[in-house]
Amino acid sequence: MVNQASLDHFEKDGNYWPWPRSMYVPLLSFLKKGGARAVVFDMLFTNPSPYDQFQDAAFGKALEDYGPAVMAMETGADAHALRAAPPPARFALPADAELAASALLRKSARPPLAQLMAGVRMLGDTTMDADLDGVFRRVPLLIAMGGKLYPTLPTAAAMLATGKTLDELKPPLTDGRMLVRFHGKSLTDDRRVKTYESYPVGDLIVSWLNIEEKMEPIIDPALFKDKIVFVGMSAAGLLDNRPSPMSPVFPGTEIIAAATDNLINRDFLTPAPASALLALVLAALLAALAASRLASHAWMALLVVLASAAALAAVACACFSRGAWLDIVAPQLALWLGFAASSAYGYAVEGRQKRYIQGAFSHYLSPEIVSQIADSPEKLALGGERRDVTFYFSDIEGFTTISESLPPDKLTRLMNRYLGEMTETILASGGTLDKYIGDAIMAFWGAPLDCADHALVACRVALANQKKLATLRAEFDREGYPPVRNRIGLNSGPASIGNMGSPLRFSYTAIGDNVNLASRLEGANKAYGTYVLISESTLAGAKGAVEVRELDYVKVKGKNLPIRVYELLGLKGETDPKLLEKARLFEKGLALFRGREFSQAETLFADVMKTYGDDHACENYIERCRRCLAGPPPPDWDGSHTLTEK
Repeated sequence: MVNQASLDHFEKDGNYWPWPRSMYVPLLSFLKKGGARAVVFDMLFTNPSPYDQFQDAAFGKALEDYGPAVMAMETGADAHALRAAPPPARFALPADAELAASALLRKSARPPLAQLMAGVRMLGDTTMDADLDGVFRRVPLLIAMGGKLYPTLPTAAAMLATGKTLDELKPPLTDGRMLVRFHGKSLTDDRRVKTYESYPVGDLIVSWLNIEEKMEPIIDPALFKDKIVFVGMSAAGLLDNRPSPMSPVFPGTEIIAAATDNLINRDFLTPAPASALLALVLAALLAALAASRLASHAWMALLVVLASAAALAAVACACFSRGAWLDIVAPQLALWLGFAASSAYGYAVEGRQKRYIQGAFSHYLSPEIVSQIADSPEKLALGGERRDVTFYFSDIEGFTTISESLPPDKLTRLMNRYLGEMTETILASGGTLDKYIGDAIMAFWGAPLDCADHALVACRVALANQKKLATLRAEFDREGYPPVRNRIGLNSGPASIGNMGSPLRFSYTAIGDNVNLASRLEGANKAYGTYVLISESTLAGAKGAVEVRELDYVKVKGKNLPIRVYELLGLKGETDPKLLEKARLFEKGLALFRGREFSQAETLFADVMKTYGDDHACENYIERCRRCLAGPPPPDWDGSHTLTEK
C-alpha cells in the first residue's frame, strides 16, 4: 500500500507525490525476484509523467520485463469527445449471455498511457458504485464499450491469476453485480479479523535497493512467492478509502482484492431463498404477538422482544457464515412494527380513561401533573400540601394600549403566539403553568415534582423568555404589531399547593404570601424601568449562579416588612461586562444614599446615566436624593421605600 509512512519516507529525499514513474521499477524487480504470480496496479496512470519523458518509458519496460501485470483504467457513463475511443481490442474478452447482459454500458474511457499498456497482460476498469446507503458491497464484472466487453479490475486479476475465462469462473450475480464476501481486513493487528498481509510500498522499494547493494532487505522477497500483489493507496490524502461492511474507512484496493479472492476460490455470497425470508418474517410476527400479550408487564414484554431480535440476528449471522445473505431488516421490522401495532391496539382499547384525563388537563397543567393524575385518578380530590417553590409572574408592558389599538382577531393571534412561546420555555424546564390571567402568566417550579435548584431554573427561564421575546419583537414588527415587552417577577419560598376550588370545578394552583410577593415584584418593575425583578430569597436560592443589580429595600403593598429586590442581569460568566460595571457603580450610589450622603449619591447616579445612558432607576434615586436634601428623613429611617402600586 502507498501509505502515509511511504509518502513521508520519500518526501525526505525530495520525492513528492505523485512519485516519479521510475520508482515503480525497483518495486517490480523486487516482486519478480520474489516470484509473485501477478501484480495488479489499482492506480491510474492516464497522464504522462510530470518529471520527464524517460520516466514512462522506464516504467513500461519494467512492466514488459515483469510479465503478468494488470493495470487500471477509468470509464464513464457519459460521452466525452476526448475519451470516446474504447481500450485496445486485445483487452476485450468473450462472455456468455447472462454475464454480457450484466455489463455496464460505458461511453468514455481513460486507459493508461500507451507506453505502459504495451507491457501489461490485462486491463481492468475501476468502476464501482456504492449501495443506496453509501456502502460498497457489490462489484461489477464487465463493462461494454464500442461493441466489446472489457473486464473490471477484480475480473482481470482473477483471470490472469488462474488462467480461466470469466465463463469458467462463473460467479453468481445480484442485480447484475457480484456480492463481495468480506472475511476481515488487512490493515489491523487483530489476527481474528486479519485477512491479507499488507506492506508499505516504500519498504518494498527500499528492500530492492538494499538487495542491489548487497545489504539485508527490510522485507524478504520470498514472502511474495506465488502471491497476487495488489498495489493501491491507503493514505488518507490520496482519496481511495471507501466505506465497506467492515469499516467506514476502508481501502478501495482491499475491496477489489476481496472480490478477486471470491472469484479465484469460488467463495461467493448468495442471497437466501425468498421462502427462508418469509419464514423468518412469520416467526418475527408470532414473537411480536406473544410479547404484546405481556403488555401489562412492560419489562417482560421488552425482554421477549429483545430476545427475539437477538435470535433473528443470530440466524442471519449463521446463514452469512455459510455464504448465504439473509436480509435481516424485514424480520426485524416485522418484529418491532408488529409489537408496536399489537401494543397500540391494547392501548386503544384499555387506555380510554387515561387518555380522557390527559386530553382534558394537558392544556392547563404540566405534563408531569397530567401523568400523575392519569396514573392515580384519586389525586383529583381537593387538597393541598406545603412546598418550597419559586414563583414566576409576568405581564405585557402597556397591554391596555396594545389591545385597544388592534382588532380582536389580530390581538388573538398576537396573544396566542406570545403565550405559546413563553409557556413552551416554562414547561420545557419542568415548570408548572398555573394559569393565564389575560396577558399575565403565573407559573412555579418545585411542585408537584421536587426541584432542588428551582430558583436558578426560574432565573434561567426568565432570561430565556426575555431573549426569545426580543426575537419575537422583530417578527411582530414585520407583521405590523406594536412593540411587545414583558415584565417578570420571581420570588422563592413556601406556599400551599394543590387542587383548589369546589368539587364541581377546581384547579391545581398555589396560594400564600410568597405567591403574592412574586406578583408584586412583577408590578414593581414599572418603578425602576426594569424587566426582571427577583427577591433576595430567589437570589439566595440561585447560589451565586446569576448576576444582579441591587435596586432597593422595599415594602410592597400588602407587606409590612421590607425586602431587598434585585434586577436580574444574566447568568454568571455570560453577562455583558458593561452591565456589571454599571451595576457596581449604581450600588456604590445606593450605599451612599443609605448612608445619608444624599448629595454624593445624586452625583454618582447622574454619573451612571452620563456614562451608560438613560436609567429609570437612577432617575428615581436622583429624585429621592433631592427630596431627602430638601427634608432630611427621620433618625430611624432605614433607607426602605414603600411601593404604592401592585
